[in-house]
Amino acid sequence: MKFATIGHLLNEKNIEQFPESWIHGNLVVSPELDVYGTKGYITGLTLTARQMMELPRETVRKYILDAALFLQKDYGVDIIQLGALTTSVTDGGVWVAKQKGYKGYVNHGDSYTAAVTCQVVLKALHFFDLEPSDQIIAIVGAYGVIGEAASKILVPQFQHAILIGRRKEKFKDLEKNINGDFETTVELKTKETDVIVTATSHPDALLQPEHLAKDAIIVDVSQPPNLTYEVCQQRPDIHRIDGGYVDFPVQIVIPGMPPGKNFACIAEVIMQAMENERKNHVGSIDLHHLRTTEQWAEKYGFILKELTNYGKRVNRN
Repeated sequence: MKFATIGHLLNEKNIEQFPESWIHGNLVVSPELDVYGTKGYITGLTLTARQMMELPRETVRKYILDAALFLQKDYGVDIIQLGALTTSVTDGGVWVAKQKGYKGYVNHGDSYTAAVTCQVVLKALHFFDLEPSDQIIAIVGAYGVIGEAASKILVPQFQHAILIGRRKEKFKDLEKNINGDFETTVELKTKETDVIVTATSHPDALLQPEHLAKDAIIVDVSQPPNLTYEVCQQRPDIHRIDGGYVDFPVQIVIPGMPPGKNFACIAEVIMQAMENERKNHVGSIDLHHLRTTEQWAEKYGFILKELTNYGKRVNRN
């Protein structure tokens, strides 16, 4: 199977980091990649994160579908992975999978991202000699694709959980499927929590210094990040940790990506192509498939080896 990712720019300056030969209309396409014999492309819409959220949804969806059809027809792609906000605006990829013109498979890549996020949380607590059963966790974006799976896995392990989202009615289904001690809220109620997981579709940073308890651990999955480097500098007591990176032995050029790292979502679609698994993985995450992605990662070496913050190794303060 041949794979392709469909992401987007984080900001307007990103486009300057790509060679002109990579730009095909509204899409940036890398040269063909070879990952242990599996071929594919890293691509992205020329829309920024803010445009992805502010343009009419049908307009953005047309950009995404046009990209999928172009990659299918001109590049022979069999499976696409929706990255960052391209997942959010297509109902977790469900909308793309239903379009008749696209004949291939769709994977939002969030299953392995959610798995890695949970690994990071537990690894971080162990790193700082803390037990989850003694901690309060907040999950921001809790009813999203990643947040829902992370909530199911993490909430039962913590003393208390605060599940945060923008719309109260969206919590109804989530509440039925979570075990453990938790509350739901539409307020950014993170000040009294020990651990924060951010998995939102917000185009800007959400967390400010006043939202963070002393020595808080923040596992930031969002792209763009929900906690900026500047806030980390203002609050040297806190511990921001990348939530979506894994070690990746094959060098793939993505602006801003630390050497030897890659997004877990990209690793997932590559692994599915390597496995020749011809299925869609869209919408809510199947926890059985999530565990399967962890097994694939062990098999191919696309795993989490160390905790990082903006790609740099995390050390004790």
